[in-house]
Amino acid sequence: MIQNLAGYIQSFDSIVIGIGNEWNWVSKGLARDERYNKLLTYCRDEEHSWLLPVIEYEYAYYQTDTKIENAYKALRNIIGDKKYFLVADIFLQDALMYGFDPSRSVYPCGTYMYLQTSDIDDTLRLSDKTSEFMGLVNKIHGIIMENEGEFDEHDTFLQPFINDKMLYLNQKRKEYRSIKYNESAYQDNWTSYMKFLTDTLNSKLLLLELGVGLDYPTVIRWPFEKVAFINNKARMIRVHEKLYQRTPEIQDKTDSIQMNSVNYILQESKGI
Repeated sequence: MIQNLAGYIQSFDSIVIGIGNEWNWVSKGLARDERYNKLLTYCRDEEHSWLLPVIEYEYAYYQTDTKIENAYKALRNIIGDKKYFLVADIFLQDALMYGFDPSRSVYPCGTYMYLQTSDIDDTLRLSDKTSEFMGLVNKIHGIIMENEGEFDEHDTFLQPFINDKMLYLNQKRKEYRSIKYNESAYQDNWTSYMKFLTDTLNSKLLLLELGVGLDYPTVIRWPFEKVAFINNKARMIRVHEKLYQRTPEIQDKTDSIQMNSVNYILQESKGI
């Protein structure tokens, strides 16, 4: 790549953006905030691991991250009026708050927006409108704000129920491996994404992979490599602080950048 990203994009007909864990400001923020240390230690016990997603929800609900906000705005500005689709393997829908079209974005691993039960035939519920769930979120918030993270470890955190069924965040994650992930929330957008990819087979396509690790390689990393291999006019840019390596089969079609992808986008946005 011999020019800046905004200029480089202009030579392509369309772009697919993959967003990965380097954009997950919640997990990084929790690790840095000492008030959460005791709660996070508590969740390392298998018996209490179900609480970690709720703690993450509390953090995301009450906090923001200015750097991530600026990076998404910068990314949207860089893309400009190009046809695009965004796919993420993280749970945070920040892109939708900072200029990206919900109809051209998909979150196949789930989000913080919905709750599900273990019965995939049950209707999904909005997390922030479900009092049984928000009661637990507010209890955690009180521990952080009023007690600086201190709590009696013998105190009981009750998993929320509704109609005699446990509620879980609608997410595909190891803490929920005992239940089946309800995929209904993202299926329509996934269908649109597949159609978008099909329509790009004979056109110049840029696959921009930003901070995607190996937590869910079948969502972005491996499919991007496959698309780049199949489409003779495709090119991939892989940006990651550690997992930036090129795949041998598409080495000549891949730009590999060893850099934190959030920092990369902020850097590339300068001067636009």
